[in-house]
Parts: sequence; structure tokens; C-alpha cells
Amino acid sequence: MTDAQAPTIALLVSGERGRRTLARTIQGFGYRLVFDAAPERVQLSELTAVVADLWLLDMPDESALVDWLLESSPVPVLLGSGEIPPPEDEDHVRWQRRLLHKLSTLLGEPPQAPGILLPEPRPLPLSRRCVWLLGASLGGPAAVKQFLDALPAQAPVAFVYAQHIDAGFESQLPHILGRQNAWRIRNCTEGSQLQHGDVLVAPIGRALRFGADGQIQLQDQPWPGAYQPAIEPLLDELARVFAPDCGAIIFSGMGEDGVAACGRLRRQGMEVWTQSAASAACATMPEAVRTAGFSTREGTPDELAAALQQWLEQERAADA
Repeated sequence: MTDAQAPTIALLVSGERGRRTLARTIQGFGYRLVFDAAPERVQLSELTAVVADLWLLDMPDESALVDWLLESSPVPVLLGSGEIPPPEDEDHVRWQRRLLHKLSTLLGEPPQAPGILLPEPRPLPLSRRCVWLLGASLGGPAAVKQFLDALPAQAPVAFVYAQHIDAGFESQLPHILGRQNAWRIRNCTEGSQLQHGDVLVAPIGRALRFGADGQIQLQDQPWPGAYQPAIEPLLDELARVFAPDCGAIIFSGMGEDGVAACGRLRRQGMEVWTQSAASAACATMPEAVRTAGFSTREGTPDELAAALQQWLEQERAADA
């Protein structure tokens, strides 16, 4: 394969620094860049004239450009490249490696060796699991049930569901959420492991941790702070054990539990999504995350389910 035959990429990225970094990195890999523009300066009619083997988007989700490409593009559309660490940061090379792996999986290897030094990836453990936190408070059960009903239970993901609720309702949540879907929704059992297809209800009165192999560990002490269960330490715990294969969705609720932990998750390059204000019974909690700048996607429960299914398919293709 010659350079002229190299796979082509079209870039549509908000933010000048990120767009320059992506353009330089993609060309350093040996791919050809055939379109590179700021979304706010692009008309929809321009997209129809672009001929590329892949679109790479990193921009606000509520955009006519994104909608058109997802619905009409004849070539793969890769959503997001992850948060880009500064070039002097040791994580920058890891980010480059992850991006190259995704691109080469979708497009094939570039015609020349990448123009960067990439460390050899470590083998993934056989027990690797993708685990996302579902955080909610007032109005949460209805929103989370709608989300689970719309997402196939065969999806390669497990959830930990942190719902601010009276302790008397904890044991009822699996029955409430499990009607009309095939997810394994269960309360915590000491020593059991979290597997894909599980929705684990975080306990109200006891803090939850995970062992090195993902086994459930119920603590003798209660959750710290005012919230039961507390999203903040639980999200930090998931990141400690399951990163980088984890993320968070913050649904309807009051308060600001988890905002700081969402920021820490984003700084590690992981996804944080929020329920849209218009679809939430109480938008205070998801809006606090969005206002802090930590939400990378927002939508209704149905829209978030569809987006997660697509995200999981892309991640699975990148890891194949």
C-alpha cells in the first residue's frame, strides 16, 4: 500500500487545540486527512461532498451534523477520541496507542510505521469487565428502568446502581426495575462477582467495595457523608478496580452527590453522561455534573441506552 492508497479520515472536532493535535497524530500514524474543520464553521451541505473511509467526531452531541452523519454516513463514524492529555504528560502516549488501535481496527494498518514511539500494550486479563455506574435520586427508578428496558441485556456491560432511597425500599428495587427486561438485577451478596448482564443495587446501610478480582465486599461501616448510598466514593471505587473499562450515567435526582468524582473520572479519559433536564423528574443532580463541565453526552434514558449500545460496539471492535 502506498501513501496515496492509505485510508482516509475526515475530522470534525470542536476546539482548536484538540483538532490540531488529532490532525497531527492521525497524519503521524500514516493515514490521510481529507477533511479537517471546526463544526461551527461547517454547513450540512458540505458534508455530502466529503469522500473518506472514516469520520472522527469530537463535538457536542446535539448537532445536526452529528445526527446526519450517524444516520446517513456510508462509512464508520467514530465518536470521540477520549480526553487528550498534554504532550508532556506520560498518558499522552497511552492515548495515542488507544487511538491507533481503534483506527487500525476499523481501517486496517497504515502503510507506514507510525511516526511516534508506542509502548507495547499489556495483555488484558481474562476477567476484564466493563462496569458503569448508574447514579440517581428523586425520579431515578423510573428513569433507570426506562434506560434498562431500552438496552439489550446481552450487552457486554455490568452496572452498579446507586439510588438515594429509603432503606425499606432497597430490597424492592430489583423487582421494580426488572419487569419487562432480562437484566439480572440483584441486591449485594458478600463475595459474589459482578458479571456482564448484572445490575447490582448498591446497599443503603453499608459501604461497598470490590476485591482485586471484582468480588463484592460489604463494609461494616456506613457510607461517608450525607448520602446513602454515596455516589462519590462508589464512583471512585469503580474507577480504582475497573478503570479504564468503566463510566457513569447520572440520572434524575436532587443534590450534587458525585460531581467531584465525575471530574476525576473524566480526567482519566472515561465517559460521564447525564440525563437531559427536560426528561428528568428532578434535573438538579445531572445538571450539576453538566454545569461543572464533566458531562460528555446528555439525553433521554432511551437516547442514552442507544448511545451506550453504540459505544460498547465500538469498544468491542477496538479490542478485537
